[in-house]
Amino acid sequence: MADPAPWVGMSFAGIACKGGSAGNFGPYDYVIDKEKLPVVERRHFTPQVEQLVRGESTLDPMRDVNYTLVRFPNHHRALYSAVRFSLGEAPNSKGDYSAECYLQRAVNFSPSDPVPHMLFGLYLHRLGKLNQSLEHYRIAEKMAPNDANLLYNFGLALFDSGNFSESYEYAKRAYASGMDFPALKRKLQKAGYWR
Repeated sequence: MADPAPWVGMSFAGIACKGGSAGNFGPYDYVIDKEKLPVVERRHFTPQVEQLVRGESTLDPMRDVNYTLVRFPNHHRALYSAVRFSLGEAPNSKGDYSAECYLQRAVNFSPSDPVPHMLFGLYLHRLGKLNQSLEHYRIAEKMAPNDANLLYNFGLALFDSGNFSESYEYAKRAYASGMDFPALKRKLQKAGYWR
């Protein structure tokens, strides 16, 4: 029987992505299988794990993030924790937990969920991989065209890629959808593109 959530792709270091198996619990879809979430979130994905402060089942928070993502490959908040870890925001975690591997697996497992694409776009943007970032944002936008968070981050990536006019259009849409972070507006104003 084929694995419903195979590890796919390569890490940015050129190593084939691999990880644990969900065993007899999962893999489950974070969006669809909400009734199964408490089993993992009460014991492994607690607030201190999510914030990468400390682990719940071990001292290392990423071990619990990994446990969560093995069982819920597209767990939105756990994916964001993995992104933050890979960007160096977890001094209490050690080990090889490549966010790109979790993100590729999530996109493959749940292709109709826009959030893994959005998080992949965010991650790539922060790594300076702007063209790849924009590709993921465009895919996510097709699925969630009015998501204020997506529109805002897409606008930031467009700004950083030098596409100020398109960035302005995304900024207008983001703010009209309820976004209130001022950074994108300030960047566009400073560049003379805010009208």
